[in-house]
Amino acid sequence: MTPSEALKAARQEAGYTQEQLAAKVYVTRQAVSRWENGDSEPSIDMRKLLASVLGIPVVDLLGLPDEPACQCCGTPFSVPNMPFGTNADGSENRDYCAWCYKDGEFTSPGLDDLIERNVPYLMEATGYTQEEAVSFMGAVMPTLKRWKDTTNENASANAKRSVFYACPDCGNIVWSMGEAVVGCCGNPLDPLPAKQDEGTLEASVETMDGRQHVTIPHPMTKDDHLSFIAAVGDDLVRIKRLYPEQEATADFPLQGPCAIYAYGAKCGLVKL
Repeated sequence: MTPSEALKAARQEAGYTQEQLAAKVYVTRQAVSRWENGDSEPSIDMRKLLASVLGIPVVDLLGLPDEPACQCCGTPFSVPNMPFGTNADGSENRDYCAWCYKDGEFTSPGLDDLIERNVPYLMEATGYTQEEAVSFMGAVMPTLKRWKDTTNENASANAKRSVFYACPDCGNIVWSMGEAVVGCCGNPLDPLPAKQDEGTLEASVETMDGRQHVTIPHPMTKDDHLSFIAAVGDDLVRIKRLYPEQEATADFPLQGPCAIYAYGAKCGLVKL
C-alpha cells in the first residue's frame, strides 16, 4: 500500500472527512486531497502529525519498501554490495548489515550515534534535507529489531529530555539531550530550570498552514531581551536565536506534539 493509499484508508477508518482531517492538522482540504491522490507528499514532520491524529504507526505513511532490511539502520539489503553482519563465531547474521553488526557486536553504541552516522547517506540517497533525514530516521529506527529489543544505552536519547544552558558572560546558548558537564568562558554552567508561563511574556502560539507561529511582545532591548525560542519534540529540537532590537518571533514546521520554550537572562527559561 502506498503512503497515499494508507493515508486515505486511515482517514476513512477514523471516520474523518478530508475537511475534518485538514482542520486537525491545520492545512486545507485541498492539501489532504492532493496527498491522497498522490499529487504531492506531506513533509516527514507532517506525516508524524497525521499518524498521531489518525492513531497509526508513522511508518505506514513513509512508503518503506516491502523487502528485507537491516534491523539496526533500516537500509534495504537490496542495496548493491551490502554485506550481512557477522556473529562472534564468524557466521552470517541476516538480521543486520556488516556496517552495523560485526563479529557479534554493534558498531554504534546508541541510537543517536547511528542517526548521526547515517544521516549524510540518507540525504544523498533521497534528497532529504538534514532536518528531514534526522526526522525520518527518528521515526523509523524505533520500529527495528535492535531498538525494540534493547534499551538504548543512552537513557536521555529522547529530545524531550532536552537541557539548555546559558553563559552569563558571553550569552552563548548550549543545548544537550540530557544533562552534561558544560562550561563557557571559564564558568561551569548549570541546567536552566524551566518554569511555566503565567502570562508574564503574553506569548501567542498559533497553528496554521502546517506551522506553529510564536509571537512574544517583548521590548527586546540590549539590557532586556530574549535569547531564543525553541520547539522541543520527541526526536527533533528547533532553536530560533534572537538578538536585541529584533522582533521576538519564531516559525516552526509542525512536528507532532512539542513544547515551546523561550529564554531571556531576566525572565529565565519559560515554557509557553
